[in-house]
Amino acid sequence: MEVLDYLEKNGCYGRVVSIDHLEELREQVKALHGKGQFDEGIYKRLVLPRLEPKEARGMKKARSIFVTSIPSPAIRTRFRWRDETIELTVPPTYDSYVSASNRSRRLLKEAFAPEKHWIARAILPIKLLAVRSGLAKYGRNNITYIQRFGSFHTLSALYTDYESPEDHWQEMEALPKCATCKACMKACPTGAICEDRFLIRVENCLAYYSEMPPSKPFPEWIKPSAHNSIIGCMRCQRACPYNKDIVDWHRDAGVFSEEETSYLLKGEFTGARAKAMDRKLKSVGLDLSVFPRNLEVHLRKSGLLP
Repeated sequence: MEVLDYLEKNGCYGRVVSIDHLEELREQVKALHGKGQFDEGIYKRLVLPRLEPKEARGMKKARSIFVTSIPSPAIRTRFRWRDETIELTVPPTYDSYVSASNRSRRLLKEAFAPEKHWIARAILPIKLLAVRSGLAKYGRNNITYIQRFGSFHTLSALYTDYESPEDHWQEMEALPKCATCKACMKACPTGAICEDRFLIRVENCLAYYSEMPPSKPFPEWIKPSAHNSIIGCMRCQRACPYNKDIVDWHRDAGVFSEEETSYLLKGEFTGARAKAMDRKLKSVGLDLSVFPRNLEVHLRKSGLLP
């Protein structure tokens, strides 16, 4: 398919499915909820907004859904504090979804040229869509994997009025080794990955708690040693054999000075300085919403805070 070939030549991997599968996609997630596979609070907070989002303007035009994957390295950034430097990681899946979606949209427009097609951002259960399209496969850690780049990638989805000659909709596939490999299960610091089910227990996942507002402390049952990234968690991805050739792929981002670290630890973000800091944080896949709490826990772990 020429459109997908163009995307791939430009570092963006994709598949396309008919809009007719949209309801089936949503019903599959609802079925998991009906079987008690989701914590009720998490379902309402994280899942429902993707199942029942505000419809994109012009949805009556929609004929297909493109799901794309852009390879993304982990990000390593450094914070100066008390004459020490602490290096922290932002997992690859936290790289800007918006920028990945915008890049996919731009490339899709170029691929369609000289024809012009309606394109709109799709808010959907993106990982499930990627697996049902054949673009990715599920790992036991509930993360999607693509060829060559493992879990180091960012997914996005786009509605279009393009009448695709192909429909890649298929049954879900898991990574073959997941049937017997327990590497991610053993590496998980909070017991979120289970042997008796393929869907992780999000209510036990460190990444889930790291994304909460800074006013909510980490639960006491999460040990200080569990923390390994400024947001999210990399333990299962680092342990996964499917990431062995890519696990060290990262880009080095800027250093936050002692003055900037002090500002982030105060947690008072208003005015022009807050806007400037937010811009700098976004360049490393972060924003002000995870400070000061997430930074504090790492500085304490390193003995730099009482």
